[in-house]
Amino acid sequence: MEKHFDARAATWDTPERLARTQRTADAMLPFLPQGRPRTVELGAGTGQLSRSLAEHLGHVVLLDSSAAMIEVAGRAVEEHGWEARVADVTTDGIPDGPFELALAQLALHHIHDVPALFSLVHAALAPGGRLLVADLDHDPDGHFHAHVEGFSGHHGFRREDIAAWLADAGFADVEFRDAGTLTKEVEGHRQDFPLFLAAATA
Repeated sequence: MEKHFDARAATWDTPERLARTQRTADAMLPFLPQGRPRTVELGAGTGQLSRSLAEHLGHVVLLDSSAAMIEVAGRAVEEHGWEARVADVTTDGIPDGPFELALAQLALHHIHDVPALFSLVHAALAPGGRLLVADLDHDPDGHFHAHVEGFSGHHGFRREDIAAWLADAGFADVEFRDAGTLTKEVEGHRQDFPLFLAAATA
């Protein structure tokens, strides 16, 4: 999937994507830790989510396995003095913890072993740190990624599975919110795919 995202990095920040990310950021606001938390964004892409929350965050480390995405992100967040690094957290781990906040937007469905990722995140968070994840609700027909050649991730998630995996990883106070929809063209017509926001405390 790195090649898929590398090829799209330069044109990734479309007005539609930026507006959707802002809606996700707005949904996350009530769950942010007090102050300006030290933050890691997983599968950060161009850093859209952290950029949308910039006034509420402290130092941010952006991690993504796509070098082209991280190159764009590095330029975009230079003014904040943040770090943008190429990393596959499933093999490289999460460097430079502990963090007070971990963020992920539409990244989880690309991770094969989500329970293992949640354990890595829990270990990288300070006690009381927060994890905020926005992703696709279960898409049983797989329409969302039907056009993506070589996609081998998850077709969204059942919220009860996310809750169980978070609890098994040691998280508490798991809460869910609806996080709007993502609209894509499927077989010649536009289809809405619902999104969830999951919040949990380490």
